[in-house]
Amino acid sequence: MSNDNRPATQAQTLSELANFVERALPPGWSSQVEKEPLGKGTWRPDAFLRVASPDGENARFIVETKRTRNPASLLGALEQLRNYIENSDNQGAEPLIFSPYLSPRSKDLLEERGVSYIDTTGNVRLMARRPGLFVYTTGATKDPWPDDRPLQSLRGRGAARSVRALVDYRPPYGVRDLAGRAGVPAATLSRVIELLGRDALITRDDKGGVADIDWAGTIRRWSQDYELRRSNRTATFLDPRGVGGIAQKLTETGLRYATTASLAAQRFAPIAPARVAAFYVEDFAAAAKLLQLRPADAGANVLLIEPFDDVVFERTLVREGLVTVAPTQLAVDLLTGPGREPSEGDELLGWMKRNEDAWRT
Repeated sequence: MSNDNRPATQAQTLSELANFVERALPPGWSSQVEKEPLGKGTWRPDAFLRVASPDGENARFIVETKRTRNPASLLGALEQLRNYIENSDNQGAEPLIFSPYLSPRSKDLLEERGVSYIDTTGNVRLMARRPGLFVYTTGATKDPWPDDRPLQSLRGRGAARSVRALVDYRPPYGVRDLAGRAGVPAATLSRVIELLGRDALITRDDKGGVADIDWAGTIRRWSQDYELRRSNRTATFLDPRGVGGIAQKLTETGLRYATTASLAAQRFAPIAPARVAAFYVEDFAAAAKLLQLRPADAGANVLLIEPFDDVVFERTLVREGLVTVAPTQLAVDLLTGPGREPSEGDELLGWMKRNEDAWRT
């Protein structure tokens, strides 16, 4: 592959397919690629791939090469592949997507559908039922060749407020109406919707509004660009009396706060007692003084967070005497946290699916 900052052309990418397959296969296995095979109708696959086991049993793959890294376009390519397999002499063959780069979202979509894939950064998932074959390797998690899309990430205040509104409110809704609820310009919300649409997370209606959203997938997509401790100002403290009594102190001081991370997760889908209590506050120095906390690094049991935006104080809930951030905010905070917090985030997403009426407007 070329070492410049451009993805390979489709022809260059396809010419490398045999090399990538050979490197991925276990010892004793072999492969053969037939490029641009003849096909019936107006569409034909880019290649056939035959993989042979050590005892000579063959698996056959129908290959579609996609230069675009747009997950939604991959679903269209997959539909073409499956239609070709069902309506040709290749029934029983396996579909295979080959691309310069596949994003985590693209890989998730293909894995959910049991589809094999290979990209030129080393992301490989090659599966066959007969002969039994499963190869899985990981490559890049960020696009080495980002294009000039208007919006490439969900970083920042406008994107966060947009995501929160898209998930917290049930569709259908129009862009202008939701932008007003989110407190962002309609143009900002539109760019976020376009990004999520490219990731096949949003379905648009005929008028350009949002008809449906994969809210759990959207939260996970947001977690790729947001991180609790990196996206906000934080400071650690020690409460000598432990985590247990801090709820009463918060009530007595009248602070504006919202609980997040493990202490909040206990109120929804408990896994284990929280060792650190984390709270969003407007001014952590003032809050620490009111709560009588001592600055600490080692042994700290309180994390105070000055938020990137006041959206963390919106649509909060009261759970067991504590004000908690909205489950949407809590989920992304947990998924990007240390230790067991990502597992707590997964548990919370399960709770949110089972109790959607409790948190979505």
